[in-house]
Amino acid sequence: MRIFTVITLLLYWSVMILAPVIAKENQKKAENFIYPEKKPNK
Repeated sequence: MRIFTVITLLLYWSVMILAPVIAKENQKKAENFIYPEKKPNK
């Protein structure tokens, strides 16, 4: 039971630590997109 608790806590802490890093990487990818300023009217 103690091993299960330790593994669960390690997974939880790794997610808490890595979440901001992954979010920053996704934000950098989103900045690379080029969006049109206006859509042309038909």
